[in-house]
Amino acid sequence: MKRSWLALCVLLAAGICTGQLPDLLGQWTGPTTGYVEGNGVFNLAENTSINLSVIEQKDRLFTGNITYTRDGREFSESIAGAIGLDNATLYIAENNGYGFGKIISENEIEMIYLEDGVGKVVAIDRLFRIDSIPFRQNLTDQNLTEEEAALPPEAIMMPSALSEG
Repeated sequence: MKRSWLALCVLLAAGICTGQLPDLLGQWTGPTTGYVEGNGVFNLAENTSINLSVIEQKDRLFTGNITYTRDGREFSESIAGAIGLDNATLYIAENNGYGFGKIISENEIEMIYLEDGVGKVVAIDRLFRIDSIPFRQNLTDQNLTEEEAALPPEAIMMPSALSEG
């Protein structure tokens, strides 16, 4: 009986450890709600949106850009992130703070953003995938030359006839 339980535990652990790595490539958007410190008080920021663009992923590491509005101004900054060993937890470094998130499904992410110091910020973001970038997963599957593979994603995505005017 002990061997049966041990075998079951080993099989379950192997299944958990070999889960498929999530593909985060693409465009994500959604609502954000948070508090922004200003003049010693926290102001509630509601009904704003945030956009995340994951443009490169190598195993559990990824990079991209995030765009958001604060105080009526739009900001865009680069991000770098990692997927946790559980294939569900996300860690993102931004210019001034850090995001911690959970992959809810293939097309949904929840992020908690924290920024310390003067002008503290805390926000909850709910992001939904609006577009994926499948060609970036494996450039060799696309029969691209080395020169084409070195081009930025937008150069590969849009045929030249469409990008002219």
